[in-house]
Amino acid sequence: MSEAAISGVRDLAAAGPVERSRAWRRMLLVILLLATFLNYACRFAFTQNAVRIQTSYGIGEEAYGDLAGRFGLGFACGGLLFGFLADKVSVRILYPIVVLVWSLAGLSSGLVTSLAGLGASRFILGLFEAGHWPCAMRTTQRTFLPEDRTWANSVLQSGASLGAWATPLLVVWLLNRDPDSWQLAFLITGGLGLPWVIWWFLTVSEADVQRPVIQTDETGRGETREMVEIPFYQVFLTRRWYLLLAVVICINTLWHYVRVWMPVMLEKDLGYTPVFVGYFTSVYYLATFAGALASGWLTGRMARWTGNVHRGRLLTFLLFALLSSLSIPAAFLPAGWPLLGCLLLVAFGSLGLFPIYYSLNQEISAKNQGKVGGTLGFSTWILLSIMHPQIGGLVEQDPAIRPWLFAATGLGPIIAFAVIALFWGRRPGEDNPQPATA
Repeated sequence: MSEAAISGVRDLAAAGPVERSRAWRRMLLVILLLATFLNYACRFAFTQNAVRIQTSYGIGEEAYGDLAGRFGLGFACGGLLFGFLADKVSVRILYPIVVLVWSLAGLSSGLVTSLAGLGASRFILGLFEAGHWPCAMRTTQRTFLPEDRTWANSVLQSGASLGAWATPLLVVWLLNRDPDSWQLAFLITGGLGLPWVIWWFLTVSEADVQRPVIQTDETGRGETREMVEIPFYQVFLTRRWYLLLAVVICINTLWHYVRVWMPVMLEKDLGYTPVFVGYFTSVYYLATFAGALASGWLTGRMARWTGNVHRGRLLTFLLFALLSSLSIPAAFLPAGWPLLGCLLLVAFGSLGLFPIYYSLNQEISAKNQGKVGGTLGFSTWILLSIMHPQIGGLVEQDPAIRPWLFAATGLGPIIAFAVIALFWGRRPGEDNPQPATA
């Protein structure tokens, strides 16, 4: 994008509410990063205690998969519910509510004493954690210009890595201190929501979440204008929604397979100790942190190199998809450094796909952004909620199938790239534009 075009975009964006400083935007990114950190810390307290939960409740792989499926079902329902609410209720009010409730739900997982209670707490956690994404997506869509949006989304997404990095270390520390104190991980991570809520209210005003949305200049012609709008029902008549559905399923399948099943695979199948698995999982998610930030940075570089933001996103997606596909050889490697190194490359690549997906997600609608992301999230998490119990059942019947399942997930990112590269096409509503409204 040329300097003149960038200047025009900034002038258009500034025509709305009073423009915020760069320092404020950086602080907002930290707040969003911490929200994602809390989102993942609350869910990883569960997966990092997978073996201890199975032992404590006397359950096997299939029942553990069912508990993970309860979270997924809640997340699916929450994606739909909060996707619609985010477009109707001010994000300034809705966002802190969902953070506070999911924090309490996560905390309750360490207090319940029955399997039914644990399943209920995981469902409620998933339900409200899903509200994070439509709220966060509406916030970055309105606060950042197209050329900065993938970077903003990468910082937002990198909070997942920090949560996934810190929580295993917390679990290891608790286990070293007292092997029977693993429930404290739920209490600690769940107790962090209230300070975040206070910081959000002190920082973000109503005007900040009502700014106009500037659309990406996909053709590279130097055009600067607000998002071209289409009625919500037409979202489901455009192929881009269905392409994004295929993409988000492909990249989430790999990410969440690793999230739920890697600790079990390393401990049960490959014989690593719980302490080693905790430390390695932290290193794994540090690699995902680097990958998320690298994705945003590289997308900006590629956009400047090619002169086209969309082309920059596409080239970056290809690179990270290739790294993610290394799960295919990793699935069949024995315990050792080649396996661990391969897994770290998968980590770097797999999370780097998400900021680009979110930026593409934000190109369909401004006023219906919550519903676009929510319906995509609902569809994806319905599948994931079914997937984990099925995986658990298959592994119980035939443990030798686990590496084949892991390898299959590595094909997803390659398929996702092909879908975007071949079929993305023209922007919906381009021929009959309507002004966007918040």
